[in-house]
Amino acid sequence: MKFKKVEKYTYVEDKHKPYLKELSEFVSKSEYLPKYHIYPKSGLMNDPNGLAYFNGEYNFFYQWFPFEPTHGMKHWGYLTSKDLLTWEEKDIALTPDMEYEKNGCYSGNSIEKGGLLYLFYTANYKTENDRIPKQAVAIMDKGGNIEKYINNPIIDGAPDNMTGDIRDPFVFRKGEKYYMLLGAKSKKEKGALLLYTSEDLLIWNYMGEINLPIDTGYMLECPSFIEVEGKDVIILSPMGLEKEELKYQNQFSTVYLVGKLDIENMKFDLEYMDEVDNGFDFYASQAFYGKDNKPMMVSWFGCGEQDLPTDKEMWKHGLTMPHTLRLVENRLCNFVSEELNDLFNDKNEFDSNIIKTKSNSYHIKFNMRKEDENKWVRFGYENDYWELNFDFDKNVIQVDRSNLKLKVDINNGLKRCAEGLNKEEYKVDIYVDNSFVEVFINEGMKSFVFRCFNLNNEEHNIQFTHANKGSINYYNK
Repeated sequence: MKFKKVEKYTYVEDKHKPYLKELSEFVSKSEYLPKYHIYPKSGLMNDPNGLAYFNGEYNFFYQWFPFEPTHGMKHWGYLTSKDLLTWEEKDIALTPDMEYEKNGCYSGNSIEKGGLLYLFYTANYKTENDRIPKQAVAIMDKGGNIEKYINNPIIDGAPDNMTGDIRDPFVFRKGEKYYMLLGAKSKKEKGALLLYTSEDLLIWNYMGEINLPIDTGYMLECPSFIEVEGKDVIILSPMGLEKEELKYQNQFSTVYLVGKLDIENMKFDLEYMDEVDNGFDFYASQAFYGKDNKPMMVSWFGCGEQDLPTDKEMWKHGLTMPHTLRLVENRLCNFVSEELNDLFNDKNEFDSNIIKTKSNSYHIKFNMRKEDENKWVRFGYENDYWELNFDFDKNVIQVDRSNLKLKVDINNGLKRCAEGLNKEEYKVDIYVDNSFVEVFINEGMKSFVFRCFNLNNEEHNIQFTHANKGSINYYNK
């Protein structure tokens, strides 16, 4: 098809819809599309937004520039599901058609009050030389009707010691009050976490900066706050962390803090922190409460600026599967929500060192034990594979994409390493969905999320160092 050149700051109007439908049909023929991950029907998808279990179903919103696989004018795309298995695409939830959001509807979260879902977001507003931070809200009723608040923006401008880089509101309730976290950059070029408070979700008062006992880089993005098993958890995406051998290897990182948020003293009492994920393509996590108040999380299946094979197919990135959050040994574990395993209804056992897959959409389970001398498992073919490697002696777990023929994001490295758990046996769950891969160690105590573009995307081999036992269950919808 013939692609149209669209100016970067164009928002979707009725006149664009025939072209976007044509573009969506073109994307639907891509050889790298997933079957059970959320991806854009055209253009670029990034941060998950406004995640909520509301009105008896899951409501997922996401950053979306529908015209091209590049970062442009961001809208809020919208999907719903009753079971996390089947998703219904809805009309665009937020279109940046107001003056105060003239450069895009950026990220934020949602909270329910009085049978309504309040959608908070950053109204991106740029001048010739600067950015003026503005926070806005839209309100959705149970019929799915969304209206922007007439008195937007609800927060306009920055505190005196902050730059114009303030964004990604995360609103939560604690006690009788509502609070809003905002990621920010100070005038001293340091990442900052700002706190506001409100009694009605519409009028907000600035409380100050939360003291965090961590390196906040030069900018904080995408804050989340959630309670997990009686502990407070903050999830942050700091930009500019210095790379370490076993940490912060991506262009940008996402970390979690376990402890207690002390609002009265404007600090976080830290008990434990770590990266949320150690893979190549993971950022901008958002925590939320699912059905029955279950702590959950979804993240962007991407990171920073990347060139990918799907660019020429006019789509880019996606979202991770919904993950359930729990604490083990004070670590935040994120593991695929139980409901999703119902997707894999073609069940097979294996006892071999080589498995020939039946498709490229499956869930494989096995253990890696030091005593078996099983050190690696490879996915692909002899000259085109990625590898999961366990160094039991050095206590290191590694994902290696360097042996794939079609290499991506080379400038940010082809290997990702993580400190192990000092175990002599690991439980491994791997979800392959064509070009989307999620690896979990010991049910999410460690994880690696990344893209993989095998040249043969219909089937491949799985090879262990030595014979191994496990199960491989296929998505067969």
